[in-house]
Amino acid sequence: MLISLSLTVLVSFASPPTSAPRKPIYSTTSTNLSLTSPTFRTNTLSSTSTSPGTSTLSGTSTLSGTNTLSGTSTLSGTGPAPNALAPYGYLWTYKTDTHGRTTKEVIPYEPREGDWVFFDDQSELWRKLYAIAKTAPPFHAGIVVKKPNGDLAILEAGPDDTLHVYVLDIIPRLRTFEGVIQIRRCKRPLTPEQSATLTAWADRQKGKRYAMWRLLLQGTPLKTRGGPLRDYMGHTWFERRRWLCAEIAVTGSALVGLTDPKVIRGSNTYPLDILDNSKYDLSAVYHDYGYWSPVP
Repeated sequence: MLISLSLTVLVSFASPPTSAPRKPIYSTTSTNLSLTSPTFRTNTLSSTSTSPGTSTLSGTSTLSGTNTLSGTSTLSGTGPAPNALAPYGYLWTYKTDTHGRTTKEVIPYEPREGDWVFFDDQSELWRKLYAIAKTAPPFHAGIVVKKPNGDLAILEAGPDDTLHVYVLDIIPRLRTFEGVIQIRRCKRPLTPEQSATLTAWADRQKGKRYAMWRLLLQGTPLKTRGGPLRDYMGHTWFERRRWLCAEIAVTGSALVGLTDPKVIRGSNTYPLDILDNSKYDLSAVYHDYGYWSPVP
């Protein structure tokens, strides 16, 4: 079974994508309509209303790096346009009181460098593969960074089953992913020096390869992200030729002092390990996760 699943993964990674994200809801661009957050830098999208309550976003989408994808995207669909008062969408959190009653709290999402973003496309294939490695969804993670021009983006290794590292503009990325998105907000802002360090480091990783072979090893006794070798083979390297998704996220946070690279080690961390405080108590640095939504 393991061999069959590994071959299936190899086929799914066989060629680079011709458009991204893989499961779009909207088309995205970076021109025309200006959406301004009272706290963060202006972000832009092109928007055309189609009927009351719906709108279509369309234009061009570019992923840059060693393997550059550019040109007009074919992503399309309908849904609520970004709200000018909450251009980054909303976070839903659920809290249970001492009487066992659960209440839902909704707040506008205001991204901050160092935030962790988790993606679950609800793939049955990945569910089976992750079960072999003794873990579970979410299947993918990234970290919020600033691009050299100051725009907020998400640094990700292998987004939507691709083979490279990308720095993706945050609004299009959140709004074009079909699945469940969870976000852990960073509790403190980075200093200007830390921000510059994270930006420069993220820019250097862009275009590097996804560590597919290390991923496949997680289904064997040689895995470093679980089993008897975990404590002996887990490390955090700040420069690698190939990255896994959670690895690049926790390495970025360690680079700017948000996490301890000797405790949360990049090479043997899964997204589920850092989703909550069950494995590592990160409550001093990160809020509990919330579910992202384009609408309140």
